[in-house]
Amino acid sequence: MDSKLLEQVVSVLAISNNTVVVTGAGISTEAGIPDFRGEKGIYRTMGEDRVMSIINISTFQRDPKRFYEFYRQVFDFPSVEPSLAHKVLADMEKKGRVKAVVTQNIDGLHEKAGSKNVIAVHGNADRFVCTRRRCGKYYSSNQVREMKETVPECPECGGILKPDVVLFGEPIQGYIDARERIMAARVLVVIGSSLTVYPLAGFVKEFSTFYQDLIIINKGPTYMDHAALVKIEVGDSSTGEILQEIDRRLG
Repeated sequence: MDSKLLEQVVSVLAISNNTVVVTGAGISTEAGIPDFRGEKGIYRTMGEDRVMSIINISTFQRDPKRFYEFYRQVFDFPSVEPSLAHKVLADMEKKGRVKAVVTQNIDGLHEKAGSKNVIAVHGNADRFVCTRRRCGKYYSSNQVREMKETVPECPECGGILKPDVVLFGEPIQGYIDARERIMAARVLVVIGSSLTVYPLAGFVKEFSTFYQDLIIINKGPTYMDHAALVKIEVGDSSTGEILQEIDRRLG
């Protein structure tokens, strides 16, 4: 860890009354969740166009069997515990050092770690919702996993269940809340994201246009490194260890 960079981060966070954190896949890979855009991720191994053609709202509506055969194989996350990074962020929220987390991740690990103010713009893979408007009942992933049919149906009304995640072709969840939270931040901390997925990457870019207090903690380059007040490269130390040391120095 670069002590000087850590001190820069600490000095900025110490005087911030509204720190907002944006997280991507990098924070969850340390918990054991695969990075779909990484070197061995499905976007690289299968091709992004093919994945997008299946994990798409039109495919779900037109051919739910094809959708679920793929979804159950690829997006049925293993049961994992939050990483150290998730736990430190939850603790920093309790201390008032973090006001909100805006995440691209659908694994629900921020909430599981104890974070309360979470905006999951791509939804939560641990929930399924009945697509019949008059019903709209929610089910857990464990309940759906026990259903024998390839295409799960609502036990109440027989409607097809849909993962409560944003599929290609759908708008993100909490668009206004996410943008407002980010734009109102005194300090914005981006963790584990290369900032390639829009519109969230666009919100960060918009923030950096008006403010200077952008901090990035990531393994590898991001598209906003040039705009960051501080960029910390995740190397030998994990993201969790870096955040833990920042929290310790904040005292």
